[in-house]
Amino acid sequence: MAKHTLASYALRIRRSREKDYLPLDNFDGAGSDLLKEFYGFILHLEERPYEIPEKERSLEAHGVQRANRSLRIKLAYGSYGAQSRIRDRGTGEVVFQKEEDHIDLTDLRNYAILPTNSTAGLLFTERFQGNGVIAALSDAFKKAFAAKHEGYTLEINNMTSEAAFGAYLESGQLKKIRLVRQAIPHDVADALGLGNSERDLGSVEVVLRPPRMASFPKRKIESVLSGESDVGSMLEWRGVTYREMKVEVKIANSIRTLSVSSGTTPAMLYDLDSELQKDGLPNLSDEWLYGKAEEYSADLALTMNLSPESMRREFQWPPHWDSYRLEVPLDPND
Repeated sequence: MAKHTLASYALRIRRSREKDYLPLDNFDGAGSDLLKEFYGFILHLEERPYEIPEKERSLEAHGVQRANRSLRIKLAYGSYGAQSRIRDRGTGEVVFQKEEDHIDLTDLRNYAILPTNSTAGLLFTERFQGNGVIAALSDAFKKAFAAKHEGYTLEINNMTSEAAFGAYLESGQLKKIRLVRQAIPHDVADALGLGNSERDLGSVEVVLRPPRMASFPKRKIESVLSGESDVGSMLEWRGVTYREMKVEVKIANSIRTLSVSSGTTPAMLYDLDSELQKDGLPNLSDEWLYGKAEEYSADLALTMNLSPESMRREFQWPPHWDSYRLEVPLDPND
């Protein structure tokens, strides 16, 4: 699978037991703003990590930047409770001894934008080798929000294939399909004289391109992405089962690489490794990733009836927001 991806989610609020979504910047009619609540929650995570004792996991925030009604946030997520040795691959020397109270944290970048006069916002979270922070982030933020705003329900949902993939395919051209498999098939490895480690640690890709200046038909892929067909039906070819399908869609002069994995419901994943390669850059930087998230948010805004103007509208942060904290309530059983 792609090493680095961005996953997209929609943020909405409604009154409990009601279906209609409320404006994010005034969801209670008295001026309460979800951007203030989310910012206060993130500031709380900077000061006090959120721990999940039953899973021995910890979540914390740092590197928060704000611009108009958007936030760039680094969330560090990791585990504790186990001892381990960390050694240098080159020398074999043990460079660190991890104890049970040490937390092994991975920094993941996140981008949120909550427009004014809108009933929906967008959240992009970075995943590294398929692992992300959305479960812990969603659980903690919902707990904090529910404790403060009784009678309101906060939703953080996957961008559906119908609203996202479908919009891309409808407006774009399908220019390339890549089928990716970790581990090289035995018969191929034997034919090439590969050893066991080379076979197991290697990967194989099949790249399908349409004739020059043309594009692939989209009907079959649209049926899979909308849930009408099983994604597994597209990940098996000539007796080889692939783990991931990457679809490159051209919209105007821009290419979007979307990912579908076996065993999962089609998710809105952006393949950052492919985007980085297309941009000719050696490494993934903070500024580049956040810039991509802004691009994707502008694309998805059109599928959610959000005007481009609302996404770029200037906003002055009230000074008192910097001292506001939305805390996750303590569990008496912890």
